Amino acid sequence: MFDRIVIVDWSANASPKRGADSIWICELDTHTGTEVTRNPPTRWAARDLVVAALRAPGRTLLGVDFPLGYPAGFASAVGLGSPPWAAVWTHLGEVVVDDERNRNNRWDVAREWNRRLGAPHFWGAPPARADEWLTSTMPRTGLALSPYRACEARLRDRGLRPFTVWQLLGAGSVGSQAITGIPVLQHVRHHPDLAARTSVWPFETGLTRTPAAMVDAIVIAEVWPSAIDFRQVDHPVKDAQQVIALARHLAAHDAADTLGALFAPAVDDPGTVVREEGWVLGLT
Repeated sequence: MFDRIVIVDWSANASPKRGADSIWICELDTHTGTEVTRNPPTRWAARDLVVAALRAPGRTLLGVDFPLGYPAGFASAVGLGSPPWAAVWTHLGEVVVDDERNRNNRWDVAREWNRRLGAPHFWGAPPARADEWLTSTMPRTGLALSPYRACEARLRDRGLRPFTVWQLLGAGSVGSQAITGIPVLQHVRHHPDLAARTSVWPFETGLTRTPAAMVDAIVIAEVWPSAIDFRQVDHPVKDAQQVIALARHLAAHDAADTLGALFAPAVDDPGTVVREEGWVLGLT
């Protein structure tokens, strides 16, 4: 299905960083098995590397390890339009400020969303940035929306422990990654060299075994590297192990002609998944 697979382990670090708990990118050529793993220090550098990888001719799967959607009802509750996923992406692309040194305004974005929701849902701010609208600890009351999307609920049913998108800070948290990562994907979607080739699964493709028909198609999908065993990869940094292992895992599915099935999982409410929440590729 794909000529290359690019897996990204994202980070919301507030300053440039390499090594553990930073951004790692693995690009795997499915024809030759060649792998290139990079560790850019900033989100600007990562965005440039991703764009360069996607510019190459051929079909590319871009997997990113942060949520591409929010729990059902979120877009409407904060006063955004429709379809919900696209309204959230457009909004984040407009309001998030993230400079070349990783300095960003994610706390302000989350605080404003909490105000619109009428109660803190997003939480995990450093004490110096916390107030009545953005707390350091998890709120216990007043939540109008679920902490989990349907895909996360299914992962939890299997004994796994995905974090809620409302949590912005702490080991394993994904909230800040979504706030800083979605604007980068929005940039990719509208890049003049990439826009005509790019689709986001499942929002723009549906839950189909053939998410794109174009010869040079780019498909963006949410992934969860922790769901597979990455310990067989020989690398000193866990984040690097995960992106390499997942790229190899998906390439093996592609070689076995079983990758298409991962794009068509059985879900209880496909309308909500496709219009708003999204899904994790590989969660069947």
